[in-house]
Amino acid sequence: MSFWIPDLSGRTGPKYRSLVEALAADIARGILPEGTKLPPQRDLAWSLKVTVGTVARAYAEAERLGLVSGEVGRGTFVRHIAVDMTPGGFFAAQPGMAAMIDMAHTRPSVGPVAPLLAPAFARLGRADLTKLLDYDFGGGSPEDQEAACAWLAREGVTATPAGLTVAVGGQHALLSAIAALTQPGSAVFAEALTYPGLRLAAAMIDRRVEPLPIDEQGLIPEAVDRALAAHPGATVYGMTTHHNPTTATMPMERRQAIADSLRRHGGYFVEDGIYAFLADPLLPPLQTLAPERVVYVTSLSKALAPGFRVGYAVSPPAIVAAVAAAARAAATMPPVMTAHIAAGMIADGSAFAVRAAQVAETRRRLGVAREYLPNRCFTGAVTPHLWIHLPEPWRADVFAAEALRRGVLVSPSSAFSTARQMPEALRVSISAPRDDEQLRRGLSVVRDMLNAPPPLGGVTV
Repeated sequence: MSFWIPDLSGRTGPKYRSLVEALAADIARGILPEGTKLPPQRDLAWSLKVTVGTVARAYAEAERLGLVSGEVGRGTFVRHIAVDMTPGGFFAAQPGMAAMIDMAHTRPSVGPVAPLLAPAFARLGRADLTKLLDYDFGGGSPEDQEAACAWLAREGVTATPAGLTVAVGGQHALLSAIAALTQPGSAVFAEALTYPGLRLAAAMIDRRVEPLPIDEQGLIPEAVDRALAAHPGATVYGMTTHHNPTTATMPMERRQAIADSLRRHGGYFVEDGIYAFLADPLLPPLQTLAPERVVYVTSLSKALAPGFRVGYAVSPPAIVAAVAAAARAAATMPPVMTAHIAAGMIADGSAFAVRAAQVAETRRRLGVAREYLPNRCFTGAVTPHLWIHLPEPWRADVFAAEALRRGVLVSPSSAFSTARQMPEALRVSISAPRDDEQLRRGLSVVRDMLNAPPPLGGVTV
């Protein structure tokens, strides 16, 4: 293992980004050769006097860029890809990332919905600001909580204010649920390919993520049952609808089988419904099949706009207090003012109009993607990203690095993997490019690369 301690002096911007830049520089200089095992996140955080979350985010970003590879149970290792540190090279232009086309992140488009959002903010001036600006640990007024439950009902979730925890976005809701259901050092079971934020949350609170096999329909019920049988009372995390990154939606029989396993073995399931608003038809969530064993988490940021940092966790009565306590420990109090704005939009129907506009925009962008990538990666799901299995001899990390060199950010399968074995695949966001011109340029780069062999001798980023 390397006792590497990077020099962050003179670097500006977020700490995690400075750490990624220092890592890239030391790889380029040969200080960290291929195969070097990086220090554990906690050790490096202690050495640098930063939070474990900062190091976890830096390692995740470095893995997404193809600089390192994380191996479950073994650690994080330097990859073989060379990094161009010359003037004008990639990291010289990193702080703003202005010239890059972002197809790595999934975020809804703001432009088409901004006019629909403006009246809600205008109404804030007529609200009782004295109350909204004060401490409120309960998640808003009864009317605001009822509105949140009405929103959740559109996702098929059975929710009441008594079981509701209002959070600062979906990541906060997820972190709170995992913290409430597990103990430090214990495992959270998750899909072999899963939302990267789960790994960040788990690392921050000293939980490890154990992989469960998936197929084209999502989690395999028999694997879930085996894990719960071996670890009674354990917690499983997963997306049952429009899975990130594979876009899979779990069929009804699988949902019922997993619900039965949860009851049989006393396990809990954290069901992430962040993309459920895009589903048509919408299958009943796992939460309705086993409400006493499932915590349902979601947020408004994908359905409305990224700035709506309002998340919800719907918990069984036995653990709702623990989830609320974990949420308060992480963020003191919920975003009452933003939640109040959202509640007004839900009550007058404008939130549903914005959601419909986001669905329409996602469908439209998928249509553009089909022009460039016909018959390659479309499952029928309306999702803000594509999941593309690469042709031989491409490797996902090499593809991502070459795309980066051409000015396009994409996410290789290693960014989502919780297992040692993973497919050679990419997640390509169609929602992040700021306009059609960027979207088309990014898609054309991906198309041209898919139709050509990888460069000889590796990739220089």
